[in-house]
Amino acid sequence: MKMIFGLLLTFSFFATSRAQELTLVKNKKSDFAIIIPEQPTVEEIQGAKVLQHYLYKISGAELPVKQDRGLPGNNEILVGRVSRPETAKLPYEQMGKDGLYIGNNGKQLILTGGPKKGVEYAVYTFLEKYLGCKKYTSTFEVIPEQKTIRIPAIDDLQIPDFTFREVFYNDAYDPKFMDWHKLHSHSERGNISAEWGYWVHTFHNFLNPEEYGESHPEYFSYYDGQRHAGMVPSWDGKSLQPESQLCLTNPDVLEIVCENLQKAIDNKPEALYWSVSQNDNVNYCQCEHCAALDAKYAAFSPEEKMYATHSGQYPALGMGSMLTFVNKVAERFPDKIISTLAYQYTRVPPKDIVPRENVNIMLCSIESTRNEPMETGDPDFSNDLKGWGQITDNILIWDYNIQFANLMAPFPNLRTLQPNISFLRDNNVSAVFAQGNIQSGGESAEIRAYLLAKLLWNPDLNADQEMDGFLKAYYGKASPFIKEYIALLHDNNQGFTGRKMSIFGSPKHEKDSFLSPELLAKYNGLFDKAEKAVRKNPEQLSRVKSARLPVSFAMLEITKEQNGNNWETYLDGDQKKVKLPAEVSKLLYDFYYQCMDTEVSRLSEWHTTPKEYLRNYQLLIVNY
Repeated sequence: MKMIFGLLLTFSFFATSRAQELTLVKNKKSDFAIIIPEQPTVEEIQGAKVLQHYLYKISGAELPVKQDRGLPGNNEILVGRVSRPETAKLPYEQMGKDGLYIGNNGKQLILTGGPKKGVEYAVYTFLEKYLGCKKYTSTFEVIPEQKTIRIPAIDDLQIPDFTFREVFYNDAYDPKFMDWHKLHSHSERGNISAEWGYWVHTFHNFLNPEEYGESHPEYFSYYDGQRHAGMVPSWDGKSLQPESQLCLTNPDVLEIVCENLQKAIDNKPEALYWSVSQNDNVNYCQCEHCAALDAKYAAFSPEEKMYATHSGQYPALGMGSMLTFVNKVAERFPDKIISTLAYQYTRVPPKDIVPRENVNIMLCSIESTRNEPMETGDPDFSNDLKGWGQITDNILIWDYNIQFANLMAPFPNLRTLQPNISFLRDNNVSAVFAQGNIQSGGESAEIRAYLLAKLLWNPDLNADQEMDGFLKAYYGKASPFIKEYIALLHDNNQGFTGRKMSIFGSPKHEKDSFLSPELLAKYNGLFDKAEKAVRKNPEQLSRVKSARLPVSFAMLEITKEQNGNNWETYLDGDQKKVKLPAEVSKLLYDFYYQCMDTEVSRLSEWHTTPKEYLRNYQLLIVNY
């Protein structure tokens, strides 16, 4: 976040006023009024009412909200673009859409910002930074009570480093949480309008194999000696998806894609960003013409760099045919931003070709390890990012922060969040989509969503201090033990040369590292102490038990793999079930109940409810 203090050009009036302290409330009474413009925007009204609400909750004083009548008065809190000589001097052009300014010049408090959400962001920032309010989750906030509110001299201009900031966590889409933490959404989540029309993996939206596959196989990828225009089962097992990509050098493909994109734009003309991007597979076209473009603009030979994820191993093909195609689409739609993926086989930046000004590159770090910062832990990705940053500043990073198949597994990556986001900021990235857990609940969901939100606004904040504050407020007297657990978990997940903590991993992969029997015993010992410390506080006790769920899940998964084949079985009708050992049964039933009691929805991305996990465990179905 760009923070600029003491702007001489803007705030010459400070020199004469000496920026005195203001007393907004004294002994629960106030002479101040909240002033909004004569014709206020929705954001200005919202900001003023939020300020009024929290000042009352803090002090008991209810300040009136008044529309400006053109005559400056005494004791004013100016919210938004109120017509005053002081606000006229502010650098609104620097604030962009949602930058903010907070100022106390000794006679007025000014809270204003960019036209999108800047005014509201100024109010929430003032409440947090200067009055000590905190919103840790959608349902848990801390509001310090004080009869008197005094504020110091303030000259605070904040301009975000990232123009788009999305945290993909269920709780983070609560509208109040989003506004407080200055978050966006690519869809219609929250109460902020989405600027995106289509979002990733969209080739099939524009040219679907189910419509064109039989009649025009030449529109689709050529490889292994033939065109591939079929459909295959999707990852969810319930639907179908294209088996390949488009043939990007076929002129008819360009025309059909542009025609269907125009139809989509006509249905949502207010959307600025439109994704024209590869399907979710690595089956790119290798026809003579596509291969020639890929070779022409390739910074490396395909076999020189090999990447691997859940899609298997694939060459770093580059963006030759893809970027050539997307640039042509972008040329047809100069008033829109055409986004395309640099993902898996297209991740490597090209040579001798650059994205058009209205092309957004969505670069994905899906291959990166999560036990070390990406700059040092994944040099290949770091170099690719730096390469893209040298040819464009319109880069959105899709970063990954959870373990897809095991959303409840311990996933100690909290120490990588700040270095990763700072690295993105320092390498020309303009937007970030932080992939989290859209399901309800999950491992470290509350603290990870909170830290990601804070860091996307200000990558330079004191992350340790923020985490300490969260733990103390959220867990109360149990916080020292939770903090020790987090530290012990992370200490045993770093510094292992060649070891990779993957987003596609599971607890059984870590039974010789941070999930060893010895460490699991220590974790449980800490949680025993944590539960005892808050046993008289039901709300905090429930939070501690939820924080313990990942340890229980890891134990259940590891013991199932190691001992499941030796457990006695019996027939229940036509189903073969296992006789679980007593200690395993207790662990499983307690785990299930706590998941249900706290409304955990899934244990795997889009799959496996707690009830399904319980049933499958009793049936010893390992691959759920």
